[in-house]
Amino acid sequence: MATLLCRRGGRPLAGSRHDGYGVLLGLLGALSGGCAATWHGDLVDPLAAWRPPPGTEPSAEETPWTAPSLPGKSGGAPPGRTIAAASHGPPPASRPVARTAQGKGEVAPEAAAAPPEAAAGAASEPAPPVPPQGARVYGFSGLTKIHLEPDLDAPIIGAIRAGQSIPLKPDATRFERRKLYLCTDGWYAVEPRGYVCVGGLNATLDAGDPRVAAAAEALPDTAQVYPFRFGTSAGAPQYLRIPTKEEQRQAERGLDQYLASLPAPDPEQGDAIDATPAGKGPSAAFLRYQEIVKPPLLLEQEAYAGMKVSWARELDANGRTWLLTPNMTLVPKDKVRVGPVPAMQGVDLRSNPQMKLPLAFLWLEDAVVYRRDPKGELVETAEKLPRHSFWPTTGRSVRGPGGIYWELRGGDYIKYALATIIKKADARPNRVGPKDKWIRVRVTWGYLVAYEGSTPVYATAVSPGIDGISKGPYATKRGRHVIGWKMLSADMDGRDKGKDWFVDEVPWTQYYVGSYALHGAWWHDEFGRPKSHGCVNLPPADARWLFGWTDPVMPEGWYAVTSFWPQVKGTLVELGY
Repeated sequence: MATLLCRRGGRPLAGSRHDGYGVLLGLLGALSGGCAATWHGDLVDPLAAWRPPPGTEPSAEETPWTAPSLPGKSGGAPPGRTIAAASHGPPPASRPVARTAQGKGEVAPEAAAAPPEAAAGAASEPAPPVPPQGARVYGFSGLTKIHLEPDLDAPIIGAIRAGQSIPLKPDATRFERRKLYLCTDGWYAVEPRGYVCVGGLNATLDAGDPRVAAAAEALPDTAQVYPFRFGTSAGAPQYLRIPTKEEQRQAERGLDQYLASLPAPDPEQGDAIDATPAGKGPSAAFLRYQEIVKPPLLLEQEAYAGMKVSWARELDANGRTWLLTPNMTLVPKDKVRVGPVPAMQGVDLRSNPQMKLPLAFLWLEDAVVYRRDPKGELVETAEKLPRHSFWPTTGRSVRGPGGIYWELRGGDYIKYALATIIKKADARPNRVGPKDKWIRVRVTWGYLVAYEGSTPVYATAVSPGIDGISKGPYATKRGRHVIGWKMLSADMDGRDKGKDWFVDEVPWTQYYVGSYALHGAWWHDEFGRPKSHGCVNLPPADARWLFGWTDPVMPEGWYAVTSFWPQVKGTLVELGY
């Protein structure tokens, strides 16, 4: 998708977890072209002054394609689910003070300057305590940044989301209190790399923190093709706590009349509203979270009609069913339309040895099968091959009644216009090794093939930008690039034809240059034809497969990870005609 502002910086978020987003969600999603806007002038590029050691950075002659983006350069923080530089001022008056593991809620006063004798004896002070074996760091608000070094200005190399946890390395803790409400519990080295600032806005060592327990219930189920459930808002408020019936009527005008006659199904608006009760109420963890945080009633931004929303759980309370979003907001289920999602999946060429390239992909409609009669003429049969299926082909075309036909392996034929032919690359790109992973996308043909060296291992259809290979605003950026950021999900928004649009939690997102990404698309089923604003749309099943196959590998417990040369490799993506 192009010219979308994959950001959250302008969304006002209140309450403990939401304020964490307000602080963190301003940097990752500000890249131009593709799926995000340009870097805003008030945001800091965390790697602007960081480079590899002299003599180790590859020269242009040694690098035949775009080198992996350093974190913070050309989209060094991923668009969408934003990770902003932490605020260095005091917490806003409206922000609830983060509670410590001991339950204290006060902000410590500014420390007095240390006397000279204290400074002189600082070197003899005992080292900070080492965390116990098996300790973990937990995210309780928004996205917690993972830095390359124990410093807030060090490059961001990954993130965990509220509710997630990652193991600590057993021997690395370093206290650094740049501001008293940040890193109050020090810096900790995490597995497999990087450091997390603990204490303050986002992270804790307390496994029993109620914010962590509540947020964990809104995490994606990464074992599924669809890690969240998805739908289209019919126009609804986003509640930050469970509203009473009277509060619902005040926030939603004409609610009683609306509930008495729900809108009819409309495929153009997102299909049908399903108000079926969840059959269960809010969890104890969610109720405890609400009791402690005491958020206001409403998020300022509504889920406007047409906005794509996601949710992790459903619950019944005060006469209605509510959708618990990944941001810990509640959207009324009776104001969300839910339709069918794509079931298409590409071909794993290693587990299906009979499926070898070239393959014919039926992108348009079911295809009638033609065969030769005893005279050698092509004749129509009663058989049809289903749309969005893949068939081995010889790659040869022949003339027949009314036009050109593709020859399938086995002797059948289908009309030329109904199929895209997925072909093997003539050669692997320069400096790609015999076992290196790389991806080839053919924009005009609408397909993608994943390779290990010269061996194709996976093939599927994609939807590139609607402007194709032109210079239009929604063209897919071509060239050779490297996957820089991977995120389990990322928000994307923008303005098209005079209207704002927003897609919450786009699954399996991999940014390969700036804000252009490979990602799953659940909102359409038109793979094989141009459909996006510049990104490469994939069937979610294929997006999930690629996400698990490509480099950088997502470490256990992380929500986002970046490649950075030379320590962490990113997979090459070659986009051509």
